[in-house]
Formats: sequence, structure tokens, C-alpha cells
Amino acid sequence: MSLEFKKIEVNSIQEMLPFYARRHNMTCDSVFLESYVWKDYYNVRYAIWENKALLWLMENEGRCFSAMPLCREEDLPGAFAAIEEYFNEELGYPLVINLADEYAVKYLNLPEDKYLVEEQVDSRDYLYNGDAMRSLAGKKLHKKKNRVNAFKREYEGRYEYRRLCCSDSHDVWVFLDRWRQQKGEEVEEHLDYEVKGIHDILKNCSEFSIHMGGVYIDGQMEAFTIGSYNPVEHMAVIHIEKANPEINGLYQFINQQFLIEEFPEAEWVNREDDMGLEGLRKAKMAEVGSEKMTYYPADYARKYLVEQLLNGSKGYHWAEQIANTTAGSVLTYLDAEDKDETKHLWHMCFPEDSESFIEYYYKEKTKDNEILVKKDNGLLISMVQYNPYAVKLRGRLWKLDYLVGVATEESRRREGHFRDVFVKMLHDEEAAGKPITYLVPVNPAVYAPMGFTFIGNVASYELTEEAKKTLTRTVCQDTPEDCGRAAVYMEQWLGARYEMYTRRDAAYVSRLIKELASENGTLEFLEQDGRLVGLDAYWGWEVREHRLLYAEDAYTVKTGEKPWNMARLTNIGALLAAFGLKQAEQQGEEKRMLTLGIRMNDPILEMNNGEFVWTIGENGSSLKVRKPEPDTCGCTENVSIWLETKPEELVSWLFGCRKAEEIWGGQLENKGLAEILAQVDTVNGVYLDEIV
Repeated sequence: MSLEFKKIEVNSIQEMLPFYARRHNMTCDSVFLESYVWKDYYNVRYAIWENKALLWLMENEGRCFSAMPLCREEDLPGAFAAIEEYFNEELGYPLVINLADEYAVKYLNLPEDKYLVEEQVDSRDYLYNGDAMRSLAGKKLHKKKNRVNAFKREYEGRYEYRRLCCSDSHDVWVFLDRWRQQKGEEVEEHLDYEVKGIHDILKNCSEFSIHMGGVYIDGQMEAFTIGSYNPVEHMAVIHIEKANPEINGLYQFINQQFLIEEFPEAEWVNREDDMGLEGLRKAKMAEVGSEKMTYYPADYARKYLVEQLLNGSKGYHWAEQIANTTAGSVLTYLDAEDKDETKHLWHMCFPEDSESFIEYYYKEKTKDNEILVKKDNGLLISMVQYNPYAVKLRGRLWKLDYLVGVATEESRRREGHFRDVFVKMLHDEEAAGKPITYLVPVNPAVYAPMGFTFIGNVASYELTEEAKKTLTRTVCQDTPEDCGRAAVYMEQWLGARYEMYTRRDAAYVSRLIKELASENGTLEFLEQDGRLVGLDAYWGWEVREHRLLYAEDAYTVKTGEKPWNMARLTNIGALLAAFGLKQAEQQGEEKRMLTLGIRMNDPILEMNNGEFVWTIGENGSSLKVRKPEPDTCGCTENVSIWLETKPEELVSWLFGCRKAEEIWGGQLENKGLAEILAQVDTVNGVYLDEIV
């Protein structure tokens, strides 16, 4: 067949442009400039088929693939057949099309026995409502609007937005060279191809139908952006957006102003968040970090990998490498370098958290936490984060995981993803020998079906009026000396009031100070005549909230108390080993040893489900599994007293939240059972007041 593929040059524009905007296509590839910017990276070539369609030939590491033809919808089947024939007959390859737009895929309706079609989830474009992006109205965008306003206040009278034209190219070159130098040498090669593409655009900008805008501060360009318009979809496509990262709010300002000035009627905005290749996506996102991901997309322009099958099998095993096409659902723990992938889900699900708090969290807390996620076809849809804490229980030190950031993408809720994540989490905690795991619920009813129950309250205190007048306040600095001093006081205060609490040391206090600072807060020493008598902390940017008050009783008044932590049994043996009998009231009494059978009904964790024999003494206890054949299980005790229970009941009782008669009233008619339970030394006071 006679297809002549040519490189994209400036003089190609007039030949290629007529094939754009002939049908529906919401992707960034629906406008010419996108092909032009990346023509060298992909070694893009094009051919005209029967004056009806624009066909593509591209390369990735020497392997050929194509893109969906640009043409009218009625010409799609013929154009698709033409590029398939070219690959099969001329190149000798099965056809592979990368980043095929959803409209074309649905229109072609390719037979499953001849083509593999997989959504490239991480390559979808994020689409935004034009009016929302111009106004930044609403709760979800108020943080962006605040940043824009902060920029305007800080640089009032010094900044100027300008519509750029070809004569401004020199300013853009100077800024771009300075911006590129700031990036240094340790960047992916995609960035240099992008910079080269921008230079090509500027050299020939009179040939393109594009919009350009820039922001000048004190007469010097500090940001610029380039966009195109898709008239079929009434959509602005933002190809390039660069700004000085040291200037707070500048990215948000130029994004908003560019749309107001250049695209006032655009109904949709395509910001090219994900560009297919994972490395390329990261390169294009590097200058903005998470900023683009926090504008909350209204929809997605989905893209697909289309691969021709040979005798029902894949023709290539490398095709998936040209874009992220992970198929099916997977539960996995993220590597350290991938944890920021969850930041956009945090933004979506916890819009009340400030940008500064989220930045603190992902900089500080993710250093030592674990993040379990569920992905569906490569798309992150649900997560839970485990933040490790050292928790004191009387003389023991437990390494426990505090569950935070429990989130599922809004459109995928009520599909069972939360349960999938939590079931895996509970099994992994059980396997790790963790006695319990715990969280602070927004809605307790969500966690109760999973066996979580309340174990601790958090009390609120205020200083007395006299203490407010007489105590001296000094800011606790983030130094080893101040942090150590604060930690010692916290340990003394908590140890005198509670049997279970998070261990405080200098590192704990140092991290707490950073956390408070992220919300404009400080930790303060309270002193009376030079003697440390308390610690106090407030935080909050707009509304000041009391974060904590640990102080001697003489200086405080209790103002309230509320349920705070819910916990779930994860390893019954590890939990019960921490409990024993109450100490004998008189010295010299014979050491007691009691035996209790436990029939545990745990519908989730099989290792906790069944019959156990709990041998309890004053110095601790042990647990053995009782199996149907006693002579083969190593558990031959003759157990006469049994307790039938559930994980949440056992936990609630052991941690002192509910009394035995409240939980097992009917069973306690067995006086032997009642006597044993009455002698178990349950916890008196749990205080786990961490936010994250």
C-alpha cells in the first residue's frame, strides 16, 4: 500500500491541521500542538490516507506503534484498517495503538478475539470544569483561591499578567533557561525533550494557533503558559505551565488568569495531568508536584492500549511498557518513592486538611509508615496508612499501628474496596503478631462491622482563671534539650493518670512540634516560679483549637470527655499474654493460677477463631489453641469453665471500657466464670490522643 510517512516539520502544519477537530475527542492529543511538542521524543511521523485521515507511526526504544487515526467518525473503520494493514504487511508487526481515545474505541467496538483493549488508567487526562477553574468557587477549591489571594497581597503593585505574542519569545527563553538550570542535571530525559519542544514553538509561534500568557514580577517574567483550543469540545488544553516554585501561589494565579483572559468561554479544561509514559508523566508533573492533582477533576479523558492479537494471543509482550496498563485489582504496599501517589486521594477525601498540614504529613509521617492501597487497572481507589507508635501498657511496650488516611475514591465507594483493604490489613497485622490495631473514627458505624470497638476517651481541660494569670508561658523549641524536657514531663503526667498511653521521648516531641507548626501552632511550657507544671498547645489557621493541655490538677478544670479510639483484636495470643490476675491483697498469699476456656467467634481472622485455653497468673498468662482432637494439639487441660465471645467484646472488656456483666450478663450466671473474670486485671485508663 502507498503510505508515505513523514516527520513533523513547521511546513507540515497546513497539511495536518485539517484532520484535527473532525470528531469528538476529549484527550490532549485532539489538538495539533501536543503532537508537535513531543515529535522528537517519540520520533513521530505521519501519513495522509486517501485524503480522509491522518495516520501515525511512532517509536519507543526502537519498537513501532501508532496512535488512533484523526478523521471523521465514519472514516474511522477504514483508517484503522489501513494502519493495521501497514503494520502487518509493510512492517511485519501486529498493530499496537497507544493512548487511543475513548470515543474512537467505543465507536470501533473491536472484536475481543482479535484485539486486546485495556484502559491505560495512569495515562488518562484530568478534565476540569471551566467555570470552576476560573472562579475557584466552592469548598473544594477554596485553598487554591486562598493561595491566589495570598499571592496578590504579597506582590500587590509588583505583578502583571500579560498576553504573550511572538515578540515576547526572548523573555520566555530567558525564563525557561533559568528554570531548566534550577532543575539541575538529575532529571529524566523527557524534560529536555519538552524544553526543546517549547523552543521550537517559540521560534515558529506565528505558524500556530495557540495562546500564551505570562506573569511578570518587578518587570521580570516568573511564569508562563501555553494552551490550545478544541472547538468541537469547547475545551482549553493546557500544554505548558512553568513558574518559579519559590513564589507561593504563582502556579495557582497563572492557571486562573490564563483561563480568564485567554479561554473565557471554555466549558472544559484539559490539563494533561497524566501523559501515558510513567517517566514522562513524572517529568511533566515534577515542576508542580501535587498542585495539579488537588484541583479535583470533574471527569477524565480515558485512553486505551489497543493490541492486535495473533491466534488469540498477544503479539508483543512489551506493549504494556509504553504505558501503564496494569490490569485487574491488586492490593499492595507502596514503596517509599511511590507514597506520594496517595496524596491526591488524601486531598479528595479530607478537604478540611490544610495544604501545609498535608505537606507536613507526607514529608514527615511517611518516613516510617506503611501505606496499603488497592488499585483497579492501575488506578488507586482505596488506601489505609499505618503510622507506627510505641505504646506503653503497664510494664510492656507494644509496637502498634495507628490507622489513618482511610479513604476510598468517591466514585468507587460502596463497592467493597474498603473491606478488601481492611481484611488484608487485619490478616497482615495478625501475622506480624500485633495484639491490636487502632484508629480514630469519623463515623464509628463504618468500623463496628469489622470488629472495632471503643477502648479510650480523650478528656479536654482548660486552665483555671487563676492559672491563666499566674503561669508563665515559654515556647518549647525543636531542640534536644527542650524536646527532652517536654517528653519527661509528658511521661510523668500520663503515667500518673493512665495505664496505657503512647510513649513520649524527644523524637516524639520534635515531630509533634513540626505537626503543630503545620497548622500555625506551638507547644508551650507552663511554669510556676521556674517550676514546670504543664504543657499547652493551640493550633489552627483560621479557628484556633486546643490541641492538648497536660498540667497539674491544681491548675486545670476538666471541660469535657469524648470517645476517641477504636481498636480491633488482631492476634489473640499476643493480646492475652499482656494480661494477668490482680495482685493479691496480702503479701504471702499463695500465687494463684486460673484456667479459662475461650470460644472466640472471629468472622474475619481464622487464626483467632475457635477454642482456646487461657492460663492466667499474677505475672502474666499464656494461651493455647484447643483443637477437636485434644491428644494431637498439645492442649490436654480439662477445661470446665468457658466464655463465648467476639473480638470486640473481649477488647472492650480488657481495656476497661465495658464491664463483664454488661457484655456477658447471661453467661455470668455461671458463678465460676464470674469469679475468674472478676480477678483479671483489666486496664484502668487508655489515652492515645494523637491526630495522625
